[in-house]
Amino acid sequence: MNLAIFDIDGTLTQTNSVDETCFVQAFADALSITQIDTNWMAYQCVTDSGIMFQIFHERFGRSPVDGELGKYKSCLVNLLETHLSTDSSLFAEVSGASRALTRLNQEKQWAVALATGCWRVSAELKLKAASIHAEHLPAAFAEDGPSREKILKAAMSRAHQSYGQSRFERIVSVGDALWDVQAAGNLGIPFVGVAKGERGLRLQQVGATHVLEDYSDYDQLIDCLRKAEVPNHDQSGMNQQAAQIVGRERRERVS
Repeated sequence: MNLAIFDIDGTLTQTNSVDETCFVQAFADALSITQIDTNWMAYQCVTDSGIMFQIFHERFGRSPVDGELGKYKSCLVNLLETHLSTDSSLFAEVSGASRALTRLNQEKQWAVALATGCWRVSAELKLKAASIHAEHLPAAFAEDGPSREKILKAAMSRAHQSYGQSRFERIVSVGDALWDVQAAGNLGIPFVGVAKGERGLRLQQVGATHVLEDYSDYDQLIDCLRKAEVPNHDQSGMNQQAAQIVGRERRERVS
């Protein structure tokens, strides 16, 4: 049996924009922390927990305490719910995601898991808002570790238990961001990108051998899962390319 591990924001749901907006706003509203750097590639670990812990250590020289984490998460969920009630289109699925996920999980040769850098409460809210029913799937979240690699490993471990497999013949990570490519390369597992246009090309630039625009063609998804390769593990080169791409993206937003 093979295992496909899916990211959520930008991969299954079109929530990158609203997630970033609420993620930053919750720091200000819940913790009075402002001027958050949204160049996410500048952080050592691009996950909710990794970013939060780095911000706390840089500004206060310590980790956040449980009360601060709880207050932050509650505020984040409230902000997401407010945006959902105002404009549900901000929480749309990536085209065909729900159907593809359900169909793939019914394949005898494939098992499905989720691995996201988001807090569990926000991830579950976004999946529900996008009408993606994934409650039964093994999953890992920002609570499982600050790095994407640790989160992927946690998802693998839970998948082994959930599907009763001592090992999977093939494990493929599916994601939409530069840090998803890097994590797959670090773990030595194949990667399939999900992105359109320029974003898809940028995933290829940092090592993704196969990139889908969405899940409208199920046979194409299966073909990519079978043929995808491990991203080129030239970490220094990948980081340099990623930094150049992020810099270009920031200049484009300003212009």
